[in-house]
Amino acid sequence: MKRIISILAIALLTLSGPAFAHGDMDHVMGTVTKIVGNVVTVEKDGKNTEVVLAPFTTYEANGTVGKQTDLLVGDRVVIHAMKMDGKETAHTVRLVHPHK
Repeated sequence: MKRIISILAIALLTLSGPAFAHGDMDHVMGTVTKIVGNVVTVEKDGKNTEVVLAPFTTYEANGTVGKQTDLLVGDRVVIHAMKMDGKETAHTVRLVHPHK
């Protein structure tokens, strides 16, 4: 029974778009559809979320330390973001290039 509850809890967290995450941060998960300057658009289930990439944002690309220029349209991402000036602002970006 505990195993079923654990599986359901993980499924609910995984299937949600922007969802409650660590402390005051949100998870923004999905596929990058647009990058304009320091704003990335992430789509999941037909819903778009814009996230500001800040100078303090850290990146992980395919399991290694990355940088903002590693982020490409088509990448799948999990972004830990916080509200700053009314906008989602990335603290960390984890990305996987679909071709790797």
